[in-house]
Amino acid sequence: MDRTPAALVERDGELALLRAAVADLLAGRSRVVAVEGAPGTGRSALLRYAAARARVAGCAVVHAAGSPTESALPFGIVTQLLAGPDTPGAPAPAALPLPALCELFLAAARERPLLLSVDDAQWADADSRRWLEALVRRARGAPLAILVAGTRGAVPAGRPGQDGRSDEAPAAVARLALRPLTPLGVAAMLAAAFEGPVDPAFAAAAAEACAGNPAVLRAVVDGIDADGLEPSAHTAAELPRRAAESVGDRTARLIDGLSEEHVRLLRAIAAAGPHLGPAALGELAALRTVPVSRALCLLTDTGLVEGTHAPRTPPGVAERALAGLTGADRAALHARAAVLAPRSAPPADPGPSADADPFGEGPDCDERAGWRLLNSPDDHVPAADRLRAADLLATCGHETTVRRAAALPRTLAHPDTPEPERNALLALHWLIEDTAPTEESADVAARVPPLPVPPRGPAQEGVAALRGALSGALPPARVRALAGAALRPAPGHPPLFTTRLAACYALALADSHEDATAGLDPIVAQARALGARTAVAAALAVRASVALRRGWLQEAEQDLAEVEWAASQGSGSVKSVPLTTALRILLHLERDEVDDAGRAATAEVPLRAASGMWWPTFLYARGRLGLRAGDHGAALPDLLECGRGLLARGWTNPSFVPWRSAAALARLGGGDRTGATCLAAAELAEARAWGSASAIGTALLAVGRVTEGERARAARDEAARLLLRGDTPAEWAAPRRARRVRALTAAHGTPTPPPGAGVRTPGPFPAAHAGEPVREELTAAETRAAELVREGLTNGAIALRLGVSRRMVEMHLSRVYRKLGLSGRADLSRPLPDKD
Repeated sequence: MDRTPAALVERDGELALLRAAVADLLAGRSRVVAVEGAPGTGRSALLRYAAARARVAGCAVVHAAGSPTESALPFGIVTQLLAGPDTPGAPAPAALPLPALCELFLAAARERPLLLSVDDAQWADADSRRWLEALVRRARGAPLAILVAGTRGAVPAGRPGQDGRSDEAPAAVARLALRPLTPLGVAAMLAAAFEGPVDPAFAAAAAEACAGNPAVLRAVVDGIDADGLEPSAHTAAELPRRAAESVGDRTARLIDGLSEEHVRLLRAIAAAGPHLGPAALGELAALRTVPVSRALCLLTDTGLVEGTHAPRTPPGVAERALAGLTGADRAALHARAAVLAPRSAPPADPGPSADADPFGEGPDCDERAGWRLLNSPDDHVPAADRLRAADLLATCGHETTVRRAAALPRTLAHPDTPEPERNALLALHWLIEDTAPTEESADVAARVPPLPVPPRGPAQEGVAALRGALSGALPPARVRALAGAALRPAPGHPPLFTTRLAACYALALADSHEDATAGLDPIVAQARALGARTAVAAALAVRASVALRRGWLQEAEQDLAEVEWAASQGSGSVKSVPLTTALRILLHLERDEVDDAGRAATAEVPLRAASGMWWPTFLYARGRLGLRAGDHGAALPDLLECGRGLLARGWTNPSFVPWRSAAALARLGGGDRTGATCLAAAELAEARAWGSASAIGTALLAVGRVTEGERARAARDEAARLLLRGDTPAEWAAPRRARRVRALTAAHGTPTPPPGAGVRTPGPFPAAHAGEPVREELTAAETRAAELVREGLTNGAIALRLGVSRRMVEMHLSRVYRKLGLSGRADLSRPLPDKD
């Protein structure tokens, strides 16, 4: 007797919709159905039900299933579908453009109604997801039913074509969300399995032990039946143990199906628990090819991990995950987790002390303590202490507190204030006024002198570099020179977090991404050493922004994940929320994860953050999402509002936010080619006035897309020359973006610019002096990396020690070899040059 509870209990609505889908298919209409639910809730059973019903009705059926081990295999799902008996043979999917690949299935459907089924779609590779989105967009009008099952976001939302000129109306997606069984549903499954009602105590115990999961309940019933037991109150005591064994066996099977990197990450979570954030977990797991956020999503989707900001393993999973390690390996993993934990976890409260720091006990620079210090009427409070309080408060997003502190103008004017502190305070004041103009206090501003020209001291040089870059008033070479000077150690001048972050971001705007990252590394390290978690988050957010601009997606993901984790722990500036949200949206768009970008865009952004520096960046990212989703009507207002905010501040440099290019595409999508051409031309004019290769090339891409004829061809050719040249330190040099440039410009290969073509400016350090070559000075991070090489550490060990990615260590060492004229690691055996 088969007592397997195979009936699909409490799924009447889902079954009715699937029957309707098959009926529509027979009538020549298309249907798209997404079945979403936790593992074990019956997704696969519903797909099998629909497939069987379609076969009986004479329809063709093709099926594919995602797998974690094949999630990075290009067109893996499509390849499975093409191998089915009801689809025609075809060349490798990668050899066909998406429209042709879709037409293979549409043509098969026109010959015979086709049901296309994809299970475990959460593990589908990116190419297959793009193909599926294109097929959904083209399915209307063909006798094609698309059924997809997954844990979340199984089917990309239907969207019109990217250029907004497609007349194709996407097929509507019916989404079925499967929930756990109710106690009545569990009782019904048990009654079907045991051919009659069961003891109520047994049914209640089964509902609690299996948490309403049909797959777990089915396994428990199979075990009881195999042992010859009856479903009685006495047997109910066995249910929790049997349910745990079922979950354990399923966990072991899931782990066996994971890739090596996913297994390492699961073990890292099992060893560290919720005490490490995503970035630190990525380091502990030594992830190389899989982004931390994507790996965490996959583990969460399988049920092996709970939470993404403070991930942890459910009961029973940790032991299964660590089962494959020897005792020595387990000990080593826990030891590495302990090394990383102090860097990620909040430090313990040391309690009050006579020697307490004047800024309070909190590691995030307590606002009240900083306010009291800034407003203290005691003229004997050292200016250096007031400056440090103002700097950390500004880093924490409390610019208004610093601006309105009555002591600021008094400290500036006090005759006993040392000149370096006075210059730094003045720089900090004007940096705040520039980045939050709508909160300006006229009374305070009237008593503060303007920033001098030329700037005095590193702090003012950093602010001047950012000001000149945002407004485009200074050429990139001058911005790089000012920012480089702001980041060099200057005895007697206090190093501020905020002004050094400004200098690093100015370097990124001037296409000096490696110098910007090299400047950010010691800022992150110093903030970690001080326990200033919000300062760490602020620096990591800027570093993630620089990495994303450069195309270093793995580095951007690692830093952004730690920033998001810090925010979930109560650290992080309110004013930086628009930046982190924008970075998350843009990072998903870089990976063609449009649905994930849409979910990121729904995050709550505090209203007071609209006055901060990063609000236009958030509007731009949301506008870019609208463009990618084909919703030009929603994208254009965001992009125009972004432009209004930037122009009100005098920030015209398109290298900061190329809003005109994006708005031009939105206008084109709305049918306004004249308006699109005007916006693109205006951006190109601003980009040429600024002079960086990336800004000019990006603007030229927009001109080439919104204009026609010879003008468009010339713009695309010039964009390719600028963005694909090997020596251009531009964001488009990343391989992924280079492929995109070639696609947009129809360029094949890397063009070689003619002599004198393009833009090239010297770096921040001279290469020669008085005819003799000189060595460039090593940064603190480069020096430390070189010293650790001399100690015999590997690149991975150095990354762990410095708290940076392995890629960043490799970049540091490459710069060390170039600056010192070395051929490799072996040459580092000799002493490093004296920096004095």
